Amino acid sequence: MLEKPYIINFLSYNTSLGYRNVSLSFKEKIILLIKINNLLYKLIPKKLHPYCQVINFRNNSLIIGVSDVSWKLYLDNLHTELMVKLRSNILPNLSNIIIKISPNLLINNINMSYNKVTKITFTNKSINTINTLVNTSHGKCKNSLKKLANIMLLNLMYYKL
Repeated sequence: MLEKPYIINFLSYNTSLGYRNVSLSFKEKIILLIKINNLLYKLIPKKLHPYCQVINFRNNSLIIGVSDVSWKLYLDNLHTELMVKLRSNILPNLSNIIIKISPNLLINNINMSYNKVTKITFTNKSINTINTLVNTSHGKCKNSLKKLANIMLLNLMYYKL
């Protein structure tokens, strides 16, 4: 049987309720995740901000996404410190922090840095080098290199116009 949703004011959160007993509306969940993300950014070094983000909070577990393995290892070293500070500041019922690799964060950062670059051009030589690698590669690597070669060719054609 479903429980009736409670209205939560996150600024004056009642720790005795606990998150298990509370059904959050979509808007409230987003507000909570934004607050957790802002607190996380205060606790981690600034260089990690573009590569790290709170993904979800469910069953008293916080799920943090990072762009690659190196940042995952870095956050693993901060795990206990983050647990203590997050519990004391905003999530008293936090039982676990799960750090997952989320390549989408890396793609977003590449897109942001790409927008800052005014012009990227490739030479025929660089495209031929990639095509040579395509001919010697197999499987997923070959498919990825084909896509890269096509993107480089389209880019070269675009800037020649």
